[in-house]
Amino acid sequence: MTFYNRNGILYVSISGKRISTKLKYSKENIKLYQSYSKNDEFFNKFAVINKNKTFLDFCEQVLKDKEKTLKPISHYCYCSLFNKWIIPYFKDTLVQDIKPLNIKNFYDSFQDKSTLNTCVSAILKPAFEKAIIEEYIFSSPLTITKPRFRSVYEINPFSLSDIDFILSNIKNEQFKNFIGISFFTGMRTGELMALTWDNVDFINYKISIKLTHTNNFISTPKTKSSIRTIDMLSQAEKYFYSQRKITKGKYVFLRSDGKPYRTSGSLQQYWKETLKELNLEHRSIYQTRHSFASNMLSNGESLMWVSKTLGHSNSSITLQKYSRYLPTDTKERKRTFLDDM
Repeated sequence: MTFYNRNGILYVSISGKRISTKLKYSKENIKLYQSYSKNDEFFNKFAVINKNKTFLDFCEQVLKDKEKTLKPISHYCYCSLFNKWIIPYFKDTLVQDIKPLNIKNFYDSFQDKSTLNTCVSAILKPAFEKAIIEEYIFSSPLTITKPRFRSVYEINPFSLSDIDFILSNIKNEQFKNFIGISFFTGMRTGELMALTWDNVDFINYKISIKLTHTNNFISTPKTKSSIRTIDMLSQAEKYFYSQRKITKGKYVFLRSDGKPYRTSGSLQQYWKETLKELNLEHRSIYQTRHSFASNMLSNGESLMWVSKTLGHSNSSITLQKYSRYLPTDTKERKRTFLDDM
């Protein structure tokens, strides 16, 4: 409890709220209120909240605030992280009882850098800031350095011969079209699931990517660069024409029951079974995108064009991921326009 002098009037800070006592600011009145504060009547009169607020209470406040400004899909993802990671660890812990050691142990429970960073930046950090503002704590326990993670994900693309072998042996026509378009556009799985026929231009050979499908939601992509119009290569065109005979409604791809996809689960399962039947090592369906990028770059296609097609914000991102697939020619001495002067 903290007392303040505001224009000669005694104010008291209780649970983060400054309340006027309507009395003159003086040492006598401060002592009077300090003695009253021990009585239940005082707490009832001034609606004092005991300092028994849990850390999860603050996290829920953060999520409630974010709901007003975030897209539904983003809010859903944050709530999922809260339910999966934060609730089980912190449970009924009071915010003032959380120490740096608790935070370190929480960090150590993660194996994925991205998930941990999102939990900390989107939920934990603003929750502790709220607790400081409401005077439950005076400093944040987030002083521990986050651990370093060794990335286990590897870009492992398919060669052109692999791609031909896979597409020649997929029996389900719609799934063959899905994978064929994935291999020859570099589109993300969620982007293909959300693709509509009005964004497929057979006349100008263009595909407009405006939406993506994530966790049961169809919404605009997170980044502006992901909203893009790409070239429809002839290799992809034939799969679009094949798919047009199957689905004639709004969406390019539909489930076997004729309804839009809710998740990518069935696609992932088809993919897993296909690779197993063909005696190929299992790789994520996302490797179709990596295969597009690596095959294009290794065969001399423009880095800028590949970057734009993938929806990267700049070519340095593409270069960072796929630089080892750029062709290197050391047989001949480099020539430039200066040699012709």
